[in-house]
Amino acid sequence: MSTILNLNTTDNVKLIYNLRSIYGIGYLFSKKICASLGYDVNVKMRDLTQQDLNKINALVNVKFKFSIDAERKKNTYDNVQQMKNIKCYKGVRHSYNMPVNGQKTHNNAKTRG
Repeated sequence: MSTILNLNTTDNVKLIYNLRSIYGIGYLFSKKICASLGYDVNVKMRDLTQQDLNKINALVNVKFKFSIDAERKKNTYDNVQQMKNIKCYKGVRHSYNMPVNGQKTHNNAKTRG
């Protein structure tokens, strides 16, 4: 069991997929991390040392300054709460648990909640 960005990851999986399991890091960003550190995209977590994991942590936190996991979730939650407080159209739709981005409600959106 390895730790990347204070999250536990499995050792039997490729690095690129473990990075994708972190909220806020997608496929392209995980490839960018691997390329900037010089790792092959097919390297498995069990092949990395603790020093390599520390490099990944430093790269994401210092160089890219990318918000991930709890910080990103909180930012999204705060944005939705702000829309609810100012009672804009999207905020009202969020309050009523209805589709926000213009989707139809005749057939779908009956079980959202």
